[in-house]
Amino acid sequence: MSWAQDTLRVPQDYPTIQAAIDAAAPGASVEVASGTYFENLVVAKSVALVSKSGAAVTTLDGGRIGRVIFARGTGAESVEIVGFTITNGLALESMDVPAAGSGSGIHLESLAAATLRDNVIRDNVGCVGVGVSARDVTVAVVHNEIRHNLQDSSCAGEGGGIDVQTATAVIRDNDIRDNAASSGGGIAFDLSDGVISDNLLIRNSAEVGGALRLVPIDGKHVTVSGNTLLDNRATMDATAVHLIPMPDDALWMRGNTISGDGAIELIRCETPFAVSRSNALRNESGPTVAGLCTFGLVF
Repeated sequence: MSWAQDTLRVPQDYPTIQAAIDAAAPGASVEVASGTYFENLVVAKSVALVSKSGAAVTTLDGGRIGRVIFARGTGAESVEIVGFTITNGLALESMDVPAAGSGSGIHLESLAAATLRDNVIRDNVGCVGVGVSARDVTVAVVHNEIRHNLQDSSCAGEGGGIDVQTATAVIRDNDIRDNAASSGGGIAFDLSDGVISDNLLIRNSAEVGGALRLVPIDGKHVTVSGNTLLDNRATMDATAVHLIPMPDDALWMRGNTISGDGAIELIRCETPFAVSRSNALRNESGPTVAGLCTFGLVF
């Protein structure tokens, strides 16, 4: 959408970010000065939330009492979140809140579009999509640091760093490291379509799919290309990538560099899938692929 020229400034015009969001007309921008803001934000309109001086000096701290940002619409709204450190969010299944357990750092739901850019999303605790959770939204997650977002021991879920479900997503040029969940420690990408490209996924961990878990669906397509996956871990299957590419042509995976050092395979396929030889696979102490994976052509 085309953003309006209206800009509401925090703290110059409004003492809190939530007060500025509440006062903003749809399509306005909220510009936040440097500092640490202890808030749990709710967004239910089209708005651009932008820091003036960047993530290094502008922090949104959820205080471990709730998620940091909850953006939910009717399917028509657009939201931008740019240039913040987003930390200390909490979202557990036992909490009496919408979408309980999802998106401790940022939860996005039922939006026409959302953009997350140039943020540091770290040290959040929850169940599903601990750093970022996206449902029924077209989302771009570009050039963020997403690190040390951890699943709470009270729950089991997927997507320690990012969880995308029934959505369309571009996940590009992010540094995603040291996140943990039951599956898809770095990214869980389920029943959605889009692009996962040019990301670093390092030292993420899970029981299954230490770095990445992919579950495509009929009518959707996922492209995974140009990513670097290093030293991710799993206790059961697939230290790097767990694939369930059920529909024909639902997944295009090429040009990725995937390496590790362990007895567990890098990639496991639960249905037949030919892993392109354009992917550079190296496991110092065990197999590169297992399950129903085979090696395909270079393409």
